[in-house]
Amino acid sequence: MASSTGSFMSNPAFERFGSGHTLSKNAFAAMLCFWTAAGIAVSAGCAYATLDWRPGLLPLILLMLIPFAGILLAAKSTNPLVSLLGYGLVVVPFGLSMGPIVAMYTAASVVKVLAITTGMVVGLGIAGAVYPKSLESWGIFLIGGLLVLILAQFAVIILAAFGVHVGAAMTALDWLGVGLFSLLVIYDLNRAMRVERTHDNAIDCAVGIYLDFINIFLRLLSLMGKRKD
Repeated sequence: MASSTGSFMSNPAFERFGSGHTLSKNAFAAMLCFWTAAGIAVSAGCAYATLDWRPGLLPLILLMLIPFAGILLAAKSTNPLVSLLGYGLVVVPFGLSMGPIVAMYTAASVVKVLAITTGMVVGLGIAGAVYPKSLESWGIFLIGGLLVLILAQFAVIILAAFGVHVGAAMTALDWLGVGLFSLLVIYDLNRAMRVERTHDNAIDCAVGIYLDFINIFLRLLSLMGKRKD
């Protein structure tokens, strides 16, 4: 589900100025890190609560649709409380839907993949944040990559429904996704350091970093996680 949401690349926060009290650069970076970590923590708690849940079709559809509403709500709002509500509509459904997925793997492998993902995102995020030049030119290529990835995933699902063996294709797409969302971490943090430093924009930018993190985590879990016997 996470891969279909992609990055927060079209976030109006990146064009929003004069919309609120500005923070210092360090305070803004700290706020961005806090809200990103908070979103991951909330999703982890929701996933833990649904480890034994076997959702039906309707709950799955709702869990896929609600985050889109949350992303739009956060992106359009200049009020931190409204953006925070939108963020909650993203992290809670994602967390609930991840429970049954995480339950398929051993706890040790989940912790290992979580640690690897955290290290990757922190390292890549710092690289993007400190890079002195704008990486705005990456945007069109990353959007194109996301569209190709989404279409390829749908194609693989359709082929699997017709009985075609798609294991190798799924592995290739997972590695492609890891690479693509790693670039998005660099891109999103680079852009985040160039927006107006308001609390609302920190929350909005955190949504994008959160989505990058979750996509990398789920794909690495599929590639490196040890399934339960």
